[in-house]
Amino acid sequence: MDILKEFISRMPGSVDAIYNPNINKLVTFFAEYLSNIQGLFKQIEYYRNIDNASGNLLDKIGEKVSEVRGKADDEFYRVMLKSKIASRKGDATVNGILTIIKNSLGVDVRNIKVLPLENEPQAIMIKDVPLESTNNDWKRNYLLKRIESTVAAGIRVHEIIFIDNTTGEVNIVTGTQSSIIITEEDKNG
Repeated sequence: MDILKEFISRMPGSVDAIYNPNINKLVTFFAEYLSNIQGLFKQIEYYRNIDNASGNLLDKIGEKVSEVRGKADDEFYRVMLKSKIASRKGDATVNGILTIIKNSLGVDVRNIKVLPLENEPQAIMIKDVPLESTNNDWKRNYLLKRIESTVAAGIRVHEIIFIDNTTGEVNIVTGTQSSIIITEEDKNG
C-alpha cells in the first residue's frame, strides 16, 4: 500500500504513526479505504476511455459528442466517435485532414496523399487511405462523409481512394459524393 507510506510520511513529527500503535491502526484504516477509492477511480477512468468502453457506456460517450450509433458495432462506433472528436478541432489543412484520418482510423498516414485536381483548383483527391476497419458499404459511406466534412469551406472532395489489403487481394474503393466503386486487383499483379 503506497498510500499508507505516503500517509505516514505526511504526518507531522509530533505524531509518530510508526511507533504509536493506536495512530498506526487509524492511519492503516484510512489508507485502506483511500486505496479502495483510488482503485475505483482508476477503474472508472479505464472504462471512460473510448478504446476500453463498450455497449451502453460507449453509447453514453456517443451522446456526449452527439454521435448516434446507428448500425455500428462497438469497434466501428469507436472509429465514429474518434473521427467526430477529431473533426471538432476544426483544422482543415492537409495536415489537419491527415490527423483526423490518423486519429479516427488509427492508421499510419505517411502513404496517404492529398492532391489538388489539375482542372479544378477548388477540389482535392485523397488517395491510399487504409481501409482495414470497414467491411460494408454503410461503414465506407460513413467514412467518406466524415472525411468530406473535414475539408475547408469551399473545397470539394472529388474522390477518396481507399485501399483494403487485409485479404489476399488489394481492394480499391473509390468514393465520390454519389457512389462507391470497388475494384479488386491481385497483390502480385
